[in-house]
Parts: sequence; C-alpha cells; structure tokens
Amino acid sequence: MRIGILGGTFDPVHLGHLTLAEEARLQLGLDQVLFMPAGQPWLKDGTPLSSAHHRMEMVRLAVASNPHFQVSVDEVERSGPTYTVDTLKAMKGSLGSGTELFFILGLDAMEHFSGWKDPETLVDLCHWVVVERPGHQGFDQASFLADYPGSAGKITLLSMPLMGISASEIRRRAQAGMSLRYYLPGGVSEYVQRHHLYQADGETSDKVTVGTAPPTRGRLLEVALERGALKYGKFTLTSGKESSYYFDGRLLSLDPEGAQLIAEAMLPVLLQAGAEAVGGLTLGADPMVSSIAFASRLRGENIPGFIVRKEAKVHGTGQGIEGPLPPKSKVAIVDDVCTTAGSLFQAIEAAEAVGCTVVKVAAILDRKEGGSEELTRRGYDFFALLSASPDGQIQVVQPS
Repeated sequence: MRIGILGGTFDPVHLGHLTLAEEARLQLGLDQVLFMPAGQPWLKDGTPLSSAHHRMEMVRLAVASNPHFQVSVDEVERSGPTYTVDTLKAMKGSLGSGTELFFILGLDAMEHFSGWKDPETLVDLCHWVVVERPGHQGFDQASFLADYPGSAGKITLLSMPLMGISASEIRRRAQAGMSLRYYLPGGVSEYVQRHHLYQADGETSDKVTVGTAPPTRGRLLEVALERGALKYGKFTLTSGKESSYYFDGRLLSLDPEGAQLIAEAMLPVLLQAGAEAVGGLTLGADPMVSSIAFASRLRGENIPGFIVRKEAKVHGTGQGIEGPLPPKSKVAIVDDVCTTAGSLFQAIEAAEAVGCTVVKVAAILDRKEGGSEELTRRGYDFFALLSASPDGQIQVVQPS
C-alpha cells in the first residue's frame, strides 16, 4: 500500500492543500493521502494557533468528499511538542513493512530540513515528495543528496501549477472581513464564519499559544532554524566535544529580523533590572549591543552600548572598552552563547574594573554546560532566550 502524508498546522486548511494532495495521489499512484494536523509543532513554539479541535474539524470538512483522503489524529493526540521523525517511526511500526510512506511538503520547508530533529534518520523512513511554491523554486537535489546520501532514490519533485494561496493570507483576509471564496472549501469557509475564527472578536476564545512561550522568543527559534543559525546533526565543537546541534549566533544577530527579535526580547528585561548601558566581548556581542541600543532609542530610553576588547589597545589611550560607557554605570553584559561563560566573565571583569555594577547577564542560547550555573553561583543575575534540553533539543526559555 502506498500512503501519502500531508502534515501541517492547517490553520486553516485551504484549496492549495487539497490540490497538492490530489496531484500527489494521481502522479504517484497513492492509495490514500493522510492529512495530519500538528498538535504542538515545535517549530512554531510561541506562535498563536487556532485550537486543535477547530483545525481538526476544518480538515474533516475539507476532505469529506474525497474517499482517498483521510484525517490522522496521531500528532494532535500526542502530548508535548511533535516531531516528524517520531511520527514516521510510529507509523512504520504500526503499518508494517508492506506499506510505503510518501511525505509531501513544500520546497520552503525542505530548504530548512537540516533544522528538523534527527534529519539523518528521517531520510531513511519514507519517500520525500517536494513541490515548488511561489518564491521557492529550483530545488538543489545534488546538494541535498551530498548532505544526506541516504536520500538517494527517495526524492520526487512533484510537477504542478504554482498556487499563491497561503493560510496567513487567508487569516488576514478573514480578519479584514474580506471574501474567502475560492480560497477555502465551502464547508470550511462556513465553519470559519460560524465560529468567528481569525476575527478580532474571536481571537481570545479560539486562539491558543503553542507551548507557553512568548511569541517573540518563539519566533526567534523559528528564525534561527530558517536562517541556518541552528542545525541538528552530528558536529564536533572547537573543544573537541561532540554535539547534536550547531548554533551560529551571528547568523541570527546579524539578520534583520533576528536582530529585531533579540532586542525586543532582551531590552524589557534589561530595563527592568535597571541597566543604564549594555555591552559585551567582541565579536559575538557586537551586533547584539548595537541592536539593543538602537531599540532603546526607539523606546525613548537611550541605553548606550559598549564593546569590550579581547586585548587592550597597545596604542593611543590603551583602553580595553570602546563606546560611550558612563562611569560607575549599572550595566548589562550580553553574548550570543553561554557555554562555560568565559566571554561573559571577561566582559564582566572589564566593566567592573572601571567601576561599573553588573545588574544583568544575558545570552541568546544557554548550552547548559556549566556557564550559567557558575554565573549564578557567583551572584550574577543571568537569563537566556533559548536553552538546550537534556536530549540536545533547543527550546524557548520561559521568562521568570
């Protein structure tokens, strides 16, 4: 038996989803296509979604007229964040070796495959059916094969007309009171109107937030994966240690949206701590300091930034700190990653050496390898936006 799997939040399911599923069924000779709404998709942690009940009901209405389409509740009924690798393992175990699985996804999702949980295992679990989307054409299959040799013979590029329908556009139209005709199946359109989904007066009762993370931090995790700042796999760190993930903070802090999100997430915490300036050790802290200082200006707070040199100048004034740091200021020290906290401690020592008081220490990612614990032990108030879980997954940190 050949079964296609079309996963997603389906918030809402629309005609683009149905057309894609039918094209895949016909071109690949599939016996069935399973629509699988996500329960708590980890890639959208902190993103407002309609309740699982509403999304399931809309999918049921959408597929009711096609006997080849079915709805799967596997991910919706699973507690905690949902990962594709876990879903596919469970399906292969229950369906047996006589069933071939075909996972259908857009090229925009495939471009971030390296950020998925356990991608090396994923490629071995099913066939991959990739479809181009507006703004996402030209799949580099040779590069993908080089990165994942196990995908040889398992990737199909589906040929179908590009459809510029997106769930985000439908939500925008619904909130603006615009027509949804020719965007949604008739039954789904009526359901959206009957339950006031995506409208200002329906958001409180019909929206839930995946996990409990603030939207800014949740989106920051998404951007890290989308830009390749966070990748899962097998990596050897500078220290020689093996890691199940790799994080390049500068790919995030130098990205326009990433820089904005970092500043928006950190600035309120630094202000609450009474920080009068923000700084850190070059190079990881440089873009963060600039973004936070600029964001403070937009809020009318005017918190200056400063950069700590790794070594003091050997010419001129011989200073070790660059920037307008007022004497005896209350300061916040930031860095992109906290591992052993060596860079953070170097910046702390430089600031304290000129009479400043460190009121807050922050990082984008806490790798949970002893650094944050040592900061706390020494009496520094530390927080991070993201942290590594014991099983090597990166998760959003709840604000205290």
